[in-house]
Amino acid sequence: MSYQIDNRKIGAYISGLIEREFESARQFCRVYLQTRDGNEPTTEAIQNMANRLSQIKKGTKAIQFEDLLIFSELLHVSFEQILSAGECSEPKNNRMTNYTIAQSHNKSEWIAYIEEEHKPILNPDEYGKTILDYAIMFGNYDLLKFLVNEKYIWFDSRKDNDYIMTFGAGTSIQRIKFEERDNGVFIRKPDMDDLQYKLATEDQLRMYIISFAADYDDLSMLEKLRAREIPELYYKAHYLSCSCPDFDAHYNKKMVSHIAKSSNKILDYFTDPFEIRDRIRYKDGSNRKHTFVFPYISQLLDMLIENNSPFLKTALEKAIGHNENTWKKLKVLIKESVNNGCCYGDYWKKEVDFHENGNIVHFRDTFAVTGIITNITMTTKKSADSKINELIHELNDSYNRIKHITEEEIV
Repeated sequence: MSYQIDNRKIGAYISGLIEREFESARQFCRVYLQTRDGNEPTTEAIQNMANRLSQIKKGTKAIQFEDLLIFSELLHVSFEQILSAGECSEPKNNRMTNYTIAQSHNKSEWIAYIEEEHKPILNPDEYGKTILDYAIMFGNYDLLKFLVNEKYIWFDSRKDNDYIMTFGAGTSIQRIKFEERDNGVFIRKPDMDDLQYKLATEDQLRMYIISFAADYDDLSMLEKLRAREIPELYYKAHYLSCSCPDFDAHYNKKMVSHIAKSSNKILDYFTDPFEIRDRIRYKDGSNRKHTFVFPYISQLLDMLIENNSPFLKTALEKAIGHNENTWKKLKVLIKESVNNGCCYGDYWKKEVDFHENGNIVHFRDTFAVTGIITNITMTTKKSADSKINELIHELNDSYNRIKHITEEEIV
């Protein structure tokens, strides 16, 4: 198989592999030097390697032949994959495994592996890695997208009751066992396998694929993944007494950085407010709904400011709009509660709460089903553009007004 050597593509491919395999590029450099030299590298040696790696990742410097063996070993890819930027590979044997199939871009090979009688696709290999782990590591978005689009795996069951650790993620691939009932009838009984367990318990897999989908400008996939949401919104946030979601624990900086570098179309999606429903019903039978924005929109705005993103002005204006709408609704609900005699005097203050974790604000009328719970937005960065700074100031003012709401502002 022939292919063109493209240093820029090779650099981007290596960058992605390092990002997924190591905590940082500097850690990779240290391990590289340890592997090459057999001892602990000096700070100067690590810095020199980091400088060279930076040039390789940008495509301004070609990867050297002497690097290939160690890069291949540390990143778990073949020479062919590195030099073709992941577009081709030469499996080391003919046996289908999670490792080899996750490198393949051949649809017929994927299907053959899925349909293999003993369903090895459901099991982790000797290194504890599933086919999804390897597909993510190799950046094989074609395979991941195929599995989702053909409903072999899903990250959203579309059943709110499933939304706890994940959005009810699962797989239709089952190792079938037969169970005999008393009347002599055999029924098929699906088995519990590691792939299913991993999908059902690790939301991190969804976040990895969100990063890919943002890179590939794939809005349809982002919608399937509920990319703006976290599962906790559905089993915590709808209680206005507020057992608040732990947004900080779910924060994935790498995922948000991929989003920050995405197209305007993707950024428009991530900066739009969205509604979630809960189990409380109004008299007309409709479910109560709450409006939220992307839980990490404040961090996203910081990154957009740092990148001087062309979408920054629009993103700030949308964030200001959400904060202002929240402010108006909060004032109306508090006034109605006071007028109805539910909150005497300044008692309403005890029903308004703000949580730094996720910038959550909520209020409830203790004698009604009305209330509000949402997250609001702020930013910690400044811009060199004075007009952008005016928007930043307006955004942070609206944030602080809600966070430190006073009686004078309600009257």
